[in-house]
Amino acid sequence: MIYMPHPPIVLFDFDGVVITHTSLELAALKQLKNKWYKWQNIEKMRLIDFARILEQSDSENKFKAYKNLFKNYRKIIPNPLKIIIFFIRFRLQYPKLEKIYETLKPNLENVLKILKENNIPTGIVSNTQKKRLAFFTEKFNLSQYFAVIMSRSDAPSRKPNPLPILLALKTIKNTYGFSKIEKSRVYFIGDLPTDIKCAKNAGINSIAILSGHGLKKDLERENPSIILENIQQLLEIEMIKKYLK
Repeated sequence: MIYMPHPPIVLFDFDGVVITHTSLELAALKQLKNKWYKWQNIEKMRLIDFARILEQSDSENKFKAYKNLFKNYRKIIPNPLKIIIFFIRFRLQYPKLEKIYETLKPNLENVLKILKENNIPTGIVSNTQKKRLAFFTEKFNLSQYFAVIMSRSDAPSRKPNPLPILLALKTIKNTYGFSKIEKSRVYFIGDLPTDIKCAKNAGINSIAILSGHGLKKDLERENPSIILENIQQLLEIEMIKKYLK
């Protein structure tokens, strides 16, 4: 029996890759107008950077997460008490805003349609909460494109631990009836260093996309397999391009 390799598999991070970050920017803008925080060193910051700092402070260990939070925000909000207040206000505001303002990233749906038409399996691997991911899955009918959608609750550990990716690949293997998964034919697209580390830990190809939350210099430091300016360039990757009609 001749072995036929499976088509390339493309896994996506969620925030900043699948959906936009409009609500995060709006929440940051609202807080930024409040001079009470006595902002420092914000002249060169983008609105999304306020949320990026929050994301990069995240950890499965709550003590470590709060420690990271104080360390990372201390550069722009000198008072520890005001950091806590900023964190509470920000976390209360953006979930309300995102239900109204968030959309799919530009050109993403067209790319997903092309991948689906050419039988290229896709999935989402995210550190976000299950309830939140379920809301957007229904809102944007994401199940029509993605064979597996993994939240932080669907694996015993979060990214950059490789388990979420490995479990997603197991689901795809079973769904499509692949005899095995060739990791050299798997890609994970992310916009933060954590995503690149996760892909490397799982032994698959890492794609850093520059149209999300992350900074180019931070992503380059992780030495990803591929760097994309935007999601449309995914279709130009040689292995994927070979499978397009």
